[in-house]
Amino acid sequence: MAAAVREAEVITQPLPFSVNSREQLLMSIRGSRVVIPDLQSMISHWPHGTHPEVERLDEYVQKMFTCLLSSSNNETRFQKLKASNIALFGATWWPYASYEALEIVTCLSIWLFAWDDETDSLEFSTVIDDWDKASVFRHKTINYVQQILSKNSELELSEISPDPIIGLFKPVGEAVSESYNDRQISTFLDELLFYFNMCGEEQKLQMVHHLPTVEEYVRRRLGSGAVRVCLATIEYAYGITLSQQVMDDEAMQRIWHEANIIISTTNDILSVKKEVAQSQVDSLVPLLSLELGSVQAAINQAVDIVRSSIQRFDTAESEILKRYSTMPKVQEDIHKFIDGCKFACTSNLNWSLVSGRYKLNCQSMKGGLHITL
Repeated sequence: MAAAVREAEVITQPLPFSVNSREQLLMSIRGSRVVIPDLQSMISHWPHGTHPEVERLDEYVQKMFTCLLSSSNNETRFQKLKASNIALFGATWWPYASYEALEIVTCLSIWLFAWDDETDSLEFSTVIDDWDKASVFRHKTINYVQQILSKNSELELSEISPDPIIGLFKPVGEAVSESYNDRQISTFLDELLFYFNMCGEEQKLQMVHHLPTVEEYVRRRLGSGAVRVCLATIEYAYGITLSQQVMDDEAMQRIWHEANIIISTTNDILSVKKEVAQSQVDSLVPLLSLELGSVQAAINQAVDIVRSSIQRFDTAESEILKRYSTMPKVQEDIHKFIDGCKFACTSNLNWSLVSGRYKLNCQSMKGGLHITL
């Protein structure tokens, strides 16, 4: 399914003023006062919830952080991860998973956050400006992930990757490969490879002097955000098995794609304050501001992208549920999967508002969210 990803619909216009460097763009938007419209109201008709064992999950998460810290001398890095409230992230993304599955998918989340920081964090990455070293790290990761998801692998995993960050994937890979059939494993692996490849593309774009176009950015963002990796765990989390025919259904592919757009674009909107503070402008809102003339216009355009995507998601849901209306069990499992995508969208938004990751510190967007960049 990764190969079928379409670019988000973005209205483009000629640049209203000349900005040809990241420094100039940063100067043009820093200090801007903007209002982010109420995103919560747009998906108020979608379900949201929290797993009842969130406190138990938090104990598990803290143990994982302790293990990670013991293999790293960067305490600040993992203190920041702790402040993100990963337990709430997992408990709201997969609120009806069995507890055992919840631990695994939350472990995947921690791994994705830690792996991304290893290659992409201005604060913590030692390879962000070194293409060769980053490529070696990605290659080691791909090799490790492929081996652990291969049921027939006879290689000793400890010989493949002594890196503690890469090795954190082990419990995830073992659990998924034990539970999933060949089609499900293939989907999960494809999405992981898509993620790794787009992270590499992201690094390439950030290392060149010129700014990417909105289209270039969106293309790689729909992979480097790892949204599809997480969506590929919904069947595991809820103990369902969908057929290849269902997963290849055009409406199902649209559901994956629209969920990806909703989550990725929401993240781009809500993270703009943090990114500007860190002098990062290779993201949707700053790039749109080049084309539309102001940060507020860019935010409004990004919000429109989310709104339109929600509408397309709802349409695709109606189509596929109607198509399988004569197959009650299949339709029920499709409905569970779609609800899993909806939980991902509502959780991502609500968690982003309260998590320390974006420093927004609010629970409600009613009346709009006023921020200064």
